Amino acid sequence: MKQDQDLRMIIASHETELTDMERDIAHYFLSSEARQHSLSSSRVTKLLHVSKAALTRFSQKCGFTGYREFVYHFNEEAKEQQHEEEHDDLTLSVLQRYHHVSNVTENFVKDPQLEHVADLIDQADRVYYFGIGSSSLVAREMKVRLMRLGVAGKAVTDQDGFTWTTSILDSSCLVIGFSLSGKTSAITDSLVKAKENGAKTVLVTANPACVHHDFTEVVPAAPLPSNTYIDRISAVLPLLIVVDLIYTHFLSKNRDEKETVFNRYWENKKLSNQRSRKS
Repeated sequence: MKQDQDLRMIIASHETELTDMERDIAHYFLSSEARQHSLSSSRVTKLLHVSKAALTRFSQKCGFTGYREFVYHFNEEAKEQQHEEEHDDLTLSVLQRYHHVSNVTENFVKDPQLEHVADLIDQADRVYYFGIGSSSLVAREMKVRLMRLGVAGKAVTDQDGFTWTTSILDSSCLVIGFSLSGKTSAITDSLVKAKENGAKTVLVTANPACVHHDFTEVVPAAPLPSNTYIDRISAVLPLLIVVDLIYTHFLSKNRDEKETVFNRYWENKKLSNQRSRKS
């Protein structure tokens, strides 16, 4: 394998030979995330939920003798690109904060907890997502993504909605609240009322130490890496990373069934758009 060949082109030239699992592996190595962490086979297999044999087969299909040679090529290319791609201080400051959030999240989150939240979603008849202010965007995002996998639910983003929704909850329901500070009383108080009515409750927050309620789960997110409000990156970023992690664990449960629902959703949406254009 020539070391001057572009890895993206190498993978593209072998794409038709790859299985769906191997395409997931390819997608990871073509993402920026792969350039920020250790690429040891043990770490990558755990992260992607694949076997070492799958990494070897993927590497060989791309023309390498094995995973070790593939990673060597990957690292050499990353070094060259690092020298070529120089940014000014403003761009670097934002990118560094993004990297910080990613790294802190990696240290905070626990796989068993993510798995438990995924189980709670799987077992609930209906899921409600509570968020206010910027967190309301996260609540809506999670609702839409899980809806496409067949999860019935609603994003609730105002005080009147919290009051009405908590009054109709029972043990078949799950409420997921988002509060980066952990001090948004509209969210925490609503989760307390939801719990009193028998619902399971999950709070995603960057400040779990200040949460003194016995919710079903309190999932930690990374705090924003800035001393001043005006310099902060988007407040939704740490919460959205946690949403992605929960989504991935949920998707892994009966994935074939969820992919069928997902594909059916987009087929119906496409048909609906076609009818709208005709009318």
